[in-house]
Amino acid sequence: MTTRRRLTIAAVLGLVLVLVAIGVWWKFSGNRVGGTTELDAAETALRRHNPVAALTQLAPILAAKPDNPQALFLAARAARRCDDYAAAERHLAAFEKVSGTTEASRLEWSLLGVQQGDFGDDEERLRTALGRQHPEEGVILEAIAKGLAAAHRFPEAMAVLDRLLKRDPDHVLALVLHAAIAERFRRASDAEEDLRRAVNSAPDNATAQAAFAGWLNQHGHTREAIAHFELAETLQPADAATRIGLARALADAAKLADAERQLEAVPAADPKHTDALVERGRVLLRLGRFADADAALEKATTAAPWHRDAHRLRLVALKELGRADAVKQCEAKIAELSREDAAAGPMKIKARDTPGDMTVRMALWEWSKRNGQPDEEVAWLAEILRAAPRDAAAHAAFADYFDRTGQPLRASMHRTTAQK
Repeated sequence: MTTRRRLTIAAVLGLVLVLVAIGVWWKFSGNRVGGTTELDAAETALRRHNPVAALTQLAPILAAKPDNPQALFLAARAARRCDDYAAAERHLAAFEKVSGTTEASRLEWSLLGVQQGDFGDDEERLRTALGRQHPEEGVILEAIAKGLAAAHRFPEAMAVLDRLLKRDPDHVLALVLHAAIAERFRRASDAEEDLRRAVNSAPDNATAQAAFAGWLNQHGHTREAIAHFELAETLQPADAATRIGLARALADAAKLADAERQLEAVPAADPKHTDALVERGRVLLRLGRFADADAALEKATTAAPWHRDAHRLRLVALKELGRADAVKQCEAKIAELSREDAAAGPMKIKARDTPGDMTVRMALWEWSKRNGQPDEEVAWLAEILRAAPRDAAAHAAFADYFDRTGQPLRASMHRTTAQK
């Protein structure tokens, strides 16, 4: 073999080894970009309370390697902190399929339940862990606060948030929730202070920007609301709630064509698309396009028969179109929904006056389910199980709720408890 040929072979082998080394490095580096990994970037985003940004960083990793355990765990936590509980369950189940059950995954399962107001025994265990200076204190406090708010235990939620904000004054998600509860109790100035602090400390946080924009529009600051909604949309382009909020603000600013374009961009498959249809119907009525408005609102009332605004707006369109028979049907449905609203009041008074009456609370759960109020569903079920942890009917109802919200594993857990 000639010296030249030996050198050529050696060069080729050397190149192959270099390529193999690069491949191994790429495989185990977490797809290193600009000196930092996308996994590192996702972890950093979570530490900065920006789970939307974390999910953006994790998407290409999971697309390339769906069984990456670190990416799956981070995606589960980020989805939970974005209140996307179905995605959180899927990612966490996939993580345990790859890595088995770990202390971290057990904690994440507990947080996933507690954050939704499904406390079980986890609330007490987590509070005990906090007393022992748990290293995940901030994550636990955030989940407990959200769960207490979901269960409508608002004073307790505020106390937990105050503790969390004392520990971390710029905790964006805590500020947003603190503002929402303050607004619920008509403390508008406190809510504004929280939200301005959130967007000033984290201008790249889509959740904070959208929450502040919603508050601004609700309080008549339309132009400023549009600016913050547009920034939130830039940070989270596919979010239906942000598009709907922006459309409302644009409509309030009499920019009806722009509002309609925003609403048309909401995918029909999105679970929040009913609100987009209702808002589109509202805009089309203002534009005098009554047939188009009726078409959108008919879809909305079919998807959500309980939607009061959808029926009231559709009645306007039907009257303009002169559809007498459809007007009568629509008026009958509105009257039926009014009777539903009248029935809820006495039940809530009875629940307030009889703390031990689980029957009326189950009736209020059924009313909430029938009338499209999932937040109320959770609150009533959480109240029942807090008083009667083994109540079979409440566990069966929670199983039904979690089935409808895309969480089959949590539904199965409650169904098993109900059967016992």
